Amino acid sequence: DADAEQAADAEAAAGAAATVGGDDGCCADAAAGAVGQDMQMPYGDFEPFGREDTAQELTQASIHESDAMVDQLERAEVAEEKRAVFRALTRLRGAAITSFDGVAPPPTGKVGEVAREEKRGPA
Repeated sequence: DADAEQAADAEAAAGAAATVGGDDGCCADAAAGAVGQDMQMPYGDFEPFGREDTAQELTQASIHESDAMVDQLERAEVAEEKRAVFRALTRLRGAAITSFDGVAPPPTGKVGEVAREEKRGPA
């Protein structure tokens, strides 16, 4: 099915080239040539619009820019994860200090009380 379509397209291109180019056959040779080869143009030595090397350079530049954007996003994600962990650890540290402050005074008060009693001696 695809071969039949390609054959029909080739016949249509050859017919169009014959009507455009007249009897000199310059366009018929160009239509019969494979895509990507230099073609004889009937209107001078103009180059075809767009060049494969330019397209390749633009594609490579686009790939490079896309990679750079992905790298930047990954770095931003890592930085945000570090900030989130730092915030969580800071909150955890604050909670631990608060908990320790709530638990520490009774035993330390008892230590001070025992020390005062020892200074005075037995009652």
